[in-house]
Amino acid sequence: MKKQGLIWLMFSLMFVAQAQTKIELAGGVTGKRFSLKMDWGNLNYEVFGEGDPLLILHGNGGSVEGKYAMIPSLLEHYQVIAIDSRCHGRSGCPDGDLDYFQMAEDVHAVMEVLGHKKYSIWGHSDGGILGLIIGYRYTSKVDRMLISGANTRLSGLKPELVAMMSNYQQIPDATTKKHLALMVNQKEIPMDSLRKINVPVMLMVGDRDAVRMQHTMEIFEALPMSNLCVLPATTHFIGNDRLHHIIYWLKEFKKPFSAPSTIEVANAMAESLMGN
Repeated sequence: MKKQGLIWLMFSLMFVAQAQTKIELAGGVTGKRFSLKMDWGNLNYEVFGEGDPLLILHGNGGSVEGKYAMIPSLLEHYQVIAIDSRCHGRSGCPDGDLDYFQMAEDVHAVMEVLGHKKYSIWGHSDGGILGLIIGYRYTSKVDRMLISGANTRLSGLKPELVAMMSNYQQIPDATTKKHLALMVNQKEIPMDSLRKINVPVMLMVGDRDAVRMQHTMEIFEALPMSNLCVLPATTHFIGNDRLHHIIYWLKEFKKPFSAPSTIEVANAMAESLMGN
C-alpha cells in the first residue's frame, strides 16, 4: 500500500497547476489563467465560466488570445477551456521538433487535471488534428466535437500550400520555422483510427479551404457519427471569415445527433406512391 501511494503521489506531482492571473475580457467577463508544469515546460490554459466543459484548440501559429472575442458568446452554454499549444501563446517551447501526437497528450493532461467526466471540443486546423487524435485515443472522455479545417496527412492539403510551406527552412524566426515544420512533417493519422471515434462530430470546412475537399470527404466518411458543414465563400481562416457560424454550431450541436437518410425517405415515398 505504501508503494502504491508513493507511485500515485509521484504521478500527481507530474501535473501541477497554479492559478497565475485573473483575466478580464470585454463586457466584464472574467476567467483564470493556469500554468501546468509538464516535463518539457509550462503549458498555459485559461478557464472561463461554468457549465459543460468546452475545450478550444487553436490553429498553427494561433493562441488563446485569438479566441477572446468569441468566448463571451459561448458562456451561456459552456465553461470554456482554451489551451495554448506548446510553442504557442504563453506556453513554453521545448527543444526539438513539434509533434501532433505529443501535443494531443498535452491536451489530455489538462483534461485529467480538470477532472471533468466528458468534454466537448472545438479544434481548428492544427487544433482539429489534435481533436481527432483525442477523439480516438480518449473517446470515453469526449462528448462531441466540432472539427474545422483539419487534415490527417500532408497530402490532404492543397499542393500549392504544401509547396510554399516546404521552404520553411528559409524563415529566420525559429518559432515560426517550428510551426511550419510541424505541418510539413506531419505523421499520418490512419483512417482506421478515425473509425474508433463513436461520438458526434460536426466536420466543418470552407469551400475555399487549404484542405482538399476530397480529403474532407474521406474524413467525413470515416467518422461513424458525423455531420458535414461546408461554408460557402470561406477560406481556411474560418474564425475570421465565419466566426458567427462557429458560435452558432457550437450552440446548435448540443442537440441530439441526427443522421437522416434520404434513401429511407425516398423508400417511404415510393411505398406511398405505389399504395403499399
